[in-house]
Amino acid sequence: MHSAEQIPAIPVTARTEYLTARHRVAAVASATALVTAIIAMVVLNHAEVPGALTAAVVAALVTLGLGTITYGRLGRHGAVLITVDTDTVYLGHETHGIVSYPLSALTAVRRCGPADRTSARVNGPRLTVRGQGYLELTFSTDTGTDVWQVAVAPSDPAAAEVFSRLAATLPGAESAAAESPSASRIADAGTDEAAKRLWEEAFRRHDDILGAYGAYELDPAMLLRYPAITDVTVEQTQTFHVALDEAGALRTESYPGNRGLADAYQQAVVALRRAWIGCEAHGKKVGTSHLDPADQAELDTALKLYNHAMSSTSTAEQASYYGRARDIVTKLTDRGVLHPPKAQLAQLEGVTRRAIEAAR
Repeated sequence: MHSAEQIPAIPVTARTEYLTARHRVAAVASATALVTAIIAMVVLNHAEVPGALTAAVVAALVTLGLGTITYGRLGRHGAVLITVDTDTVYLGHETHGIVSYPLSALTAVRRCGPADRTSARVNGPRLTVRGQGYLELTFSTDTGTDVWQVAVAPSDPAAAEVFSRLAATLPGAESAAAESPSASRIADAGTDEAAKRLWEEAFRRHDDILGAYGAYELDPAMLLRYPAITDVTVEQTQTFHVALDEAGALRTESYPGNRGLADAYQQAVVALRRAWIGCEAHGKKVGTSHLDPADQAELDTALKLYNHAMSSTSTAEQASYYGRARDIVTKLTDRGVLHPPKAQLAQLEGVTRRAIEAAR
């Protein structure tokens, strides 16, 4: 697997073309003219119009139809691009402009689609083509996150290489490598026994992810250090929870015996793993910096109080510190600054209650 430093210096570009409004309008106009020519020929013959006039009208309509379709085909196709070199990602519309991000700003990448509409006709972060797959890339910026959707052709080897290079730069890429689309799929397994082993591996990886996320939910200190990891209003966390629900819906407690269902579950776990890598990496990168300075200061105070309680040998001090940390979290939650899951709040409330009872 490539590391960020090992990615080849030669840039790789995936270019995806699509039909523009010129092509679509020309196709409709041409079809209309040709159909009209046929109708005109029938109607004029029925009306006993002189043959020369009928021929001239039909010829004109046919010429119009052929000319229109030729005009459309001569028009340049629209195209979206994504290029990866040693340390930069370039993406955008070939005509409307290209933007760039450092590879170090990439926090998540996944394959999606097919898209339900074409949005590549205007400049912006959604560059999809109806019926075509696309890559969804999330970048961390000074003002938050930018999410781009860039159409790619699944059969394009350049698109596969671009995806591979992007995935290789993410934290935990070594773990994700075993789950990449190039890894063994259940659908391609040579035997039922091999398919079952691959399903068991996906099941184990699913459990690993549940355990990794659960460690954050069950540790109040993680809420104070990395609130974004469990905050469902954060885009990367939302993406993770969507993937979590999808994998959970396909999970069975034993091998289902249906290779199609088992393969769908395996691929859902692949997507879940990538989403978790993006969620955790983003949460650790931003820490509490996505909050207002005053809220950051309060959360930092709560963390210090929590750490003091953890290290204190006095039950009275523990009760006081835990209680004050809980009050800060409760206040920030009530104000809508924090959005912790109920399990996290319950853990903080639990340690506080136990400390208070021990101090009595």
